[in-house]
Amino acid sequence: MVIAGYPPPSPADRVTVALACALRKVVWWLRTPKESVPVVEKVLRGGLLIPVFAALSLLLRARARLGHSVQLPGGTGFGATLMCRLPDLIATYIWVFQEWEPDLTRFITSRLRDGDVFVDVGANIGYYSLLAAKSVGDGGGVVAVEASPAMFDDLRRNTLANDHGDRIREVNKAAAAKSGTLTVFAGPRHNAGMSTTLPTRGLHVESTVQALPLDEILTFQEITSTRLIKIDVEGAEPDVLAGMGNLIGSMRPDTEIVVELSPRWWPDRRLLPLDVLRPFIDAGFNVYRMKNSYSAWRYLWPNEVSDAVRLRSPLTRRVSRLDLVLSRYDGDSLAIDARTGYWLADGLSRIRTGRPRSRALDSTRSRSGRPVRDWRH
Repeated sequence: MVIAGYPPPSPADRVTVALACALRKVVWWLRTPKESVPVVEKVLRGGLLIPVFAALSLLLRARARLGHSVQLPGGTGFGATLMCRLPDLIATYIWVFQEWEPDLTRFITSRLRDGDVFVDVGANIGYYSLLAAKSVGDGGGVVAVEASPAMFDDLRRNTLANDHGDRIREVNKAAAAKSGTLTVFAGPRHNAGMSTTLPTRGLHVESTVQALPLDEILTFQEITSTRLIKIDVEGAEPDVLAGMGNLIGSMRPDTEIVVELSPRWWPDRRLLPLDVLRPFIDAGFNVYRMKNSYSAWRYLWPNEVSDAVRLRSPLTRRVSRLDLVLSRYDGDSLAIDARTGYWLADGLSRIRTGRPRSRALDSTRSRSGRPVRDWRH
């Protein structure tokens, strides 16, 4: 697939691309669609992956040091194609493994239905926005909010290339506690997803953008139709959450918020996770923790997922990172069902065997083919 606005690999890149593709085929061979993988098998697969993935990473970083990133289209298990600037972390994982954050990917597909709205705050190059666009159907919508102008350009190109321009509304603004302007600091070439509005980590200034509370970015119809909000803004989440106070009363009872908290980047060293989440807890939201690993071997068994587990103790300790789900469902856990992503597993089988994707419906679907699940689970 060719994505408009991106040049084809240069002659100097062709050797790099050929070697990278060969290494990627080995990685594909090591993946498994199993939902439960024995420890011994994990050790074997992971051990075989380490030298292959290390060689691939060194190859891409060496090419980047010589002048520029390699740009290649990367297909996903759900059928979208994104332009990936290698060796950026997120782009590399998408290009190599065909997905990003397996647990969150399957959580999103298990929650969204036709007609829902998905709000993607910190949309990056559009992986989750495109995933949600497929899940919400023609009657639903996606609002992709990305503050970085450079990242926003890639997001828009990926949206148009996948024919979702009518289903995804892109917003090049920063979600914040109040209206104004914010400076965007660009992440490094190997991890552009570190872009943030916080002056930390020695990042260089990229641009200044308009900042608005989320309720001013969204229309009233979008607010009242939102099923899921995802927030990943590299330390700026206290500001984003503080600007959502006016949304709480207008949201659907089943609206859930997935947020990555990064206390290590918060400028106020006295601020605790409990302080940031207090307005939502007081409004009846419960806090669940989702597993999330960026280790490359985790992506060899993407369908082995765990439920998001209820956190009942106060969040009064500053930790490095918390991947949380805020939900009004009152239970011990929120189920993340790998079976709702069987099209991902089928895609994996197709990569490895050449077989066409199965059209069989799994047990979570009705005779009409529509998902049948209680939103609380």
